[in-house]
Amino acid sequence: MNLRSRLDNLRRSGELAAPRPRRATGMGMLFPGEEREVETPAGPCYLREVSFPLSTVHGRYVLEQVLDSRGDRIALLSRDPALERIEPARSLFLDTETTGLAGGTGTWAFLIGAGWVEGNRFRIRQYFLRRPPEERAMLLHFTGFMKNFDSVVTFNGKAFDLPLIQTRQILAGVPSCAPPLHIDLLSCSRRLWKGWLPSCRLSMLESSLLGLQRTDDLPGHEIPAVYFDYLRRGHTGRLKTVFRHNLYDLLSMVTLLTRLSLNASGEGLEHPWECYALGRLHLEAGQPETGMALLRIAAGSPDRELRREALLHLAAACKRASRWEEATAAWHELLQLENTDPAPCLELAKYYEHRCGDFQAALRATREAVLRLQHSGRHASGGEFSMAALQHRIARLRRKIERRDKLTFPVK
Repeated sequence: MNLRSRLDNLRRSGELAAPRPRRATGMGMLFPGEEREVETPAGPCYLREVSFPLSTVHGRYVLEQVLDSRGDRIALLSRDPALERIEPARSLFLDTETTGLAGGTGTWAFLIGAGWVEGNRFRIRQYFLRRPPEERAMLLHFTGFMKNFDSVVTFNGKAFDLPLIQTRQILAGVPSCAPPLHIDLLSCSRRLWKGWLPSCRLSMLESSLLGLQRTDDLPGHEIPAVYFDYLRRGHTGRLKTVFRHNLYDLLSMVTLLTRLSLNASGEGLEHPWECYALGRLHLEAGQPETGMALLRIAAGSPDRELRREALLHLAAACKRASRWEEATAAWHELLQLENTDPAPCLELAKYYEHRCGDFQAALRATREAVLRLQHSGRHASGGEFSMAALQHRIARLRRKIERRDKLTFPVK
């Protein structure tokens, strides 16, 4: 009798139990009263729902403050005029937990967290992929749910979350249906705080700006391993921390949008770098008065690097607005700030030559630009800052001075 026959006899006699298929998890034990299984045309999928009163305090802000986030402020930070139509009450906050950061067809979004305002509460729904065969069902239900919203709010969602979900939808044969408007809080944060903070990771923004410090949180890089351990061994012990991490991300995204909107209005600015960044955004949006006012504040900073950048942009804005007195004052201040940059010298040379007709002053400014270029060791190969261009300017100014002198003192 071969081995297979002996095993069959043992099973029939009851001495060896037939192997039972292992359930992917005892999910019902994780969040009693919060989780449910829903049926879709593609089969069942698992989701968990929780909600918080809008009066909930999360760090320095209350959740309901997000409702005051105005579209024009969001459009300013996003550099997207279409976002003026944004209504936070009609927005879906979205965050995913995945099996990796590479994206592409080999990466799954095994937890999709979605948050939205409903009445006087902020609701959170978390779709969890219990088994890979349930992916199509999960995506079908999530896609149908997503159609209820006019806009989506993410943190790095333009580069990661939404492309990944769309890839999984294509592979599963589920039509993609993302809302037409998208606020990516990471890009907004970088525009406002990149020059000030060491990084714009969500954890950094939480501790530096939102008054939050996570405790007992699972580091993001450990999350894929927790999910794989669950798939391979059925271990659910650390899954709760993954759900909590995702939920915390969503709540922080709400208060981050509040902070961004407040700062975009000029409220709650804590650092001159914020004034500088916001001033530049206003200039780009065609709002020079507000932009220049913010740059003036930044130009008063004791931080030499910030002061220099603010003065450069303030001078350029004043030049475009033909505010020559303020522009020249900024260029002269830049001359005192450092002795290697030829740019303010060249701007003054142009001003003296073309606006004032003071060729001698223009010549002095151009010669100073040459000295600064030599001192810096930078020699541009082309353009107006090249040594050849500066020498050409000097020669032209000399000719103008000579012609003017001949007219003033004609030879008899």
